[in-house]
Amino acid sequence: MIHLALWFTAGRFHSTPWGHHVNEGMTEWPPSPWRLLRAFAATLHTRGEGIPEDVAWSAITKLVEPPLFTLPPATVGHTRHYLSLNQRDIRKTTLTFDTFVRTEPRTPVVVHWPCVLDTAERDALAALAARLPYLGRAESWCECRFLPEGESPAPNCGPSDGFAAFGIETVRVLCPGTAVTRQDLERTTAGLQREGWGEPPGSRWVFYGREQSALSPVRGGVTDGREVRVPPVLVDLALGGSVLPRFVDVVRVAAQMRAAALARHGLPSRTLAGREADGTPLRRQHRHAHYLPDARGTSNRITHVLVWAPDGFSPSEQAALSAVSFLTQDDNRPTLDVVLNGFGDPPAFIGRSALIGPSRRWRSRSPFVLPRHRDTPETQLRRELEFRGFPDPIEVKTLEGAALSDRHAGPSGLTRWIEFDLCHRRRHPTTGYTGFEILFDEPQMGPVVLGQESHYGLGQFEAVGETDYRSTRAAR
Repeated sequence: MIHLALWFTAGRFHSTPWGHHVNEGMTEWPPSPWRLLRAFAATLHTRGEGIPEDVAWSAITKLVEPPLFTLPPATVGHTRHYLSLNQRDIRKTTLTFDTFVRTEPRTPVVVHWPCVLDTAERDALAALAARLPYLGRAESWCECRFLPEGESPAPNCGPSDGFAAFGIETVRVLCPGTAVTRQDLERTTAGLQREGWGEPPGSRWVFYGREQSALSPVRGGVTDGREVRVPPVLVDLALGGSVLPRFVDVVRVAAQMRAAALARHGLPSRTLAGREADGTPLRRQHRHAHYLPDARGTSNRITHVLVWAPDGFSPSEQAALSAVSFLTQDDNRPTLDVVLNGFGDPPAFIGRSALIGPSRRWRSRSPFVLPRHRDTPETQLRRELEFRGFPDPIEVKTLEGAALSDRHAGPSGLTRWIEFDLCHRRRHPTTGYTGFEILFDEPQMGPVVLGQESHYGLGQFEAVGETDYRSTRAAR
């Protein structure tokens, strides 16, 4: 048995699975054995001085059995790049997603190969592993070495029969075939495309079973010398597409995100649905998921969706949210791409979204829909704040609309509350709606979402400092 440990020194593994486009936001996890063998072959050509070539190839071509993996906690992130189209008009660019797996640099991925190498082959392969500069795209810097038999951790991912089990999900992984040759591993991607290969010759697809939480890390703490697992309460998802929805459609987008998450979860989820298994609403109100469309930067378009649940998300719920890769819209609107930015708690998202704060002053971004037919709007606002655990504000001011960057805004520069589509499940609220700016005595951490249908993006408040937060922060 060969135990190969890989440390991604920048904490990122950049790769696109075979057969997928980079803008699909797909990631390869675990790293495919086919990619590893090709990396060894490339290292032998570029950094193989002093390594016997025939011995190295003999060792590489023996790594044909699908290995087991020990996968560390990880999540998925991405960056966006506007690349030039190399045309005369330099303003013409194309948006490209760079999706990656985020890992802890000090915790390795361990590959357990069921093969037997002689001493010369093992030494040659160990020398290649020590010289491996990166795996995947060039920014996936790595360090690699063999582990002694007694130091290798237990595997948690391996070949399966393709049938999902409880807590386990199935993924396809590209592996070398049993008769793989040197020529197969030396073919370039451009050459494969030019020759018309649908799949690389000498390769095969193998089903692997990995934990549903493999790409859904949880925050760790220490108590009594033992590690505890605390579920994250926030999920940040980025939207992409030819036309992003306007912020006045927050209810529509929130409902679509909720439906997509439930569809991928499959089993009943109190947190994602806000209902018991029999369909009855939860008794503990406002502890389940809030789907909060977010417009970042100076745009009036929805660029992100924050999903917030005060009681946190279970591993299966994290996996379901991670699996949402697109949103199908109604009324012939274009499909939206969805890319996971990460999980965490509010302090981890400070600076990313105006919904987090902290701030003493908060301003309505979407209409505050009155929960009751009686009592004044301000009385109901204070009641909602108390119910959500916030202190009583020292100042409350009524607003006529949201301060969104919108060419259709009125002379005051505000998007009026009447412009928002408040209809949910074909019902329009009958209690009325308004907006507020509130000031607390001490800074408060968000999200601050209040009122009826607050789980669908209504009643959002954004943090406001001495200057408008949204005018000084770029979208991330």
